[in-house]
Amino acid sequence: MYKLRQVLGSFIGLILLIFFKKSALEKFNTQVLSIYFHNPSVYLFKGIVRFLKASGFQFIDQKEYYELAIGNQEVSGRKVFISFDDAWQGNLKLIPILEKYQIPISLFVPVKPVVTGNYWWEYAAYLKSDTLNINAIEDLKKVPNKKRMEVIHKLMQELHLKRSAINLKELEYLHNHPLVTIGSHTYHHPITIQCTNDELDFEYRESKKTLERWLNTSINSFAFPNGDYDARDLNLLREHGYKMAFTTNPNLLNRGSVFEMPRISMNTKGGRYENICRMLGLWHKYVKPIQIRLKSASHKFKIEKQFS
Repeated sequence: MYKLRQVLGSFIGLILLIFFKKSALEKFNTQVLSIYFHNPSVYLFKGIVRFLKASGFQFIDQKEYYELAIGNQEVSGRKVFISFDDAWQGNLKLIPILEKYQIPISLFVPVKPVVTGNYWWEYAAYLKSDTLNINAIEDLKKVPNKKRMEVIHKLMQELHLKRSAINLKELEYLHNHPLVTIGSHTYHHPITIQCTNDELDFEYRESKKTLERWLNTSINSFAFPNGDYDARDLNLLREHGYKMAFTTNPNLLNRGSVFEMPRISMNTKGGRYENICRMLGLWHKYVKPIQIRLKSASHKFKIEKQFS
């Protein structure tokens, strides 16, 4: 099923690019393209980079993106900002590509996985149905943070997973690399809207403090885990001294909104053409509405079948 979806996504992406690539690229003559990855393959990442180079994009770092956001600089030519969430060990394989093409990146790091070696959703993948009907990762995103952590803690006692997150030594190596800027991605990578005020304050305060202690540097940037945030998050960013924060909002940059910087998500399991269409806004314009309608129709069918 995974391979079939990837092939179908690539086919749809190729068709969209044939008809709309030229017009879709034009808006980036005056707007910054901001994209982010999680754990892409070397093949996928290299394909995206080559497309960007061939399309005349200049790779910019977090500092320049900030200056453009607050209006200290004007966009001149096509520029792209690239970031990564979660700090997967697989990201280390991309360093030769960054160095070859001189690509500055920002890496948003949750603290706990650096210590334990894994992310909470990796344990959640082994969940079995319980009395609260929590039997999937998406279910855990909808429960109070304390309950989610209790479920994951129990699973951590039972399971021994192979490390997938970078360790502290690797984090130090990345921090010292001239092309990498480290930012915070909270302490535990919670769903922040499910946190109490005290829990949320801990996530912002202690993630920044710990990373700064580990790396002996200032941590100025933040990325919202799962893309969720509300007014509490924005207030805590200011309170704890962050200068900018990144969303999962695929819209283009709105000058002055330094705590709601847009980014377009790249699909790690998708093909090159699908992801190029995501970058250019074609996927959200033409494919996403169809996906939403199909999902809604499927949900409606399941409900009708349940009560028929």
